[in-house]
Amino acid sequence: MMAVSKEAGRSRREIERVQSELLPQAMAAAAGSPYWARRFKEVGTDPGKVRLPADLYRLPTLDKGLYMAALDADGPTYGGLLCQDLEAIKQAGAIIYRSTGTTGKQARFINTHAGFQVFGDQGAQLLTEAGAGPGDFVMITFPLSFWAAGWGIYYGSRALPATLIPAGAPADGLLRLNLIAEYRPSVVVLTPSYALTLGRQAEAEGFDLRSCGVRGLLLGGEVFPDTRRKKIEELWNVPGRTRNFYGISEGGPLFAVECEAQDGLHLFEDDQVHQFWQADRDEPAREGELGEHVFTALRQRAMATWLNFRTRDAAVYSDEPCRCGRTTRRMWVKERLDDMVKVKAVNIFASGVEEILHGVDHVGEEFLLIVDRIDDRDTVTLQIEVLPTGGREAVVREVSKRMHAALGITLKIDPVEPGTLPKTELKARRWLDRRPKD
Repeated sequence: MMAVSKEAGRSRREIERVQSELLPQAMAAAAGSPYWARRFKEVGTDPGKVRLPADLYRLPTLDKGLYMAALDADGPTYGGLLCQDLEAIKQAGAIIYRSTGTTGKQARFINTHAGFQVFGDQGAQLLTEAGAGPGDFVMITFPLSFWAAGWGIYYGSRALPATLIPAGAPADGLLRLNLIAEYRPSVVVLTPSYALTLGRQAEAEGFDLRSCGVRGLLLGGEVFPDTRRKKIEELWNVPGRTRNFYGISEGGPLFAVECEAQDGLHLFEDDQVHQFWQADRDEPAREGELGEHVFTALRQRAMATWLNFRTRDAAVYSDEPCRCGRTTRRMWVKERLDDMVKVKAVNIFASGVEEILHGVDHVGEEFLLIVDRIDDRDTVTLQIEVLPTGGREAVVREVSKRMHAALGITLKIDPVEPGTLPKTELKARRWLDRRPKD
């Protein structure tokens, strides 16, 4: 695969020709799943006639809500989205992974090792862009757990090949700093917020990150402004050498990466078709116009969550060649289109929080999620109204336990008296974002 190749000669027509060669195979794989076979029949679509990327606008779409509904209706077979028999996937060798969906429940995925190797080729490109080469040490602070992004970097380290330092949980900041000092990794992979936190801790602990051999940082999981990038690069002494990357569990953990120009995310167009649709309309947004990012994977064959998937990310794109010379499509993610905030690389949906709270006794109907930035790290406080029928401490413990089980992170729970929070009128306002607009 090419991914974000240094080659500058490919035109849009050549890129779309490669996509058109792969698209019929992807459509045939998707049509083999009960879910898509039913959707195609419902709308009278012949998947065999889908030949060009532009044909995708005529197809049904998928999003997190629809996928979670499919899981609820047909969970044992992954919502009917498997493109082949589960036993065949298991015999090929696979990895299962999960993510938090719109209802607060964990969405379930399975992919073969061959499918993950596509992400590995992309991961190798990410590591290369950040400054790693064959034989280098690479440290990742993402967990090698149910979160797919960590496995994409793992496979990427194999493809490069590099030596991986898996410093996710339960490793803490001090251990990670000691590992950096000992192994001198050329690239460290982490979220922007944690890059700041670890940099500040290094200062407090007397670690000189400037002399630890780090050549670049791969930053993913959060949208971040240039002011935060500047702070990170100063702390780590990597001017101009942070690289943002982007992905989503439904289509694979890796979709795009910045180049040295740091001017937009170069999309992996040999592996996915990346389109930008007008909000609530199945029509293309114009170049430079805010639209919803919708993708279709071209090389995945196990589980078709990747067909016409609406990410709910509002973004703009450009097909103009980048200053680096690449001709791949670039995008800039601007905001989420639904009621979601990403904290510590975890998607927190207000609707999911509401569903969890509804399962806890003695909790009122109103709640508020407050996002702050403390010491350059995002935190979330959940305000709840505890009814007189329940013990405050016991309710807080139960809510905290359930939130951690669903989200994988700890929220601060702030109990308040009934009637304290504003009553919902027409549309609930569940988020209060107090982070500075830096």
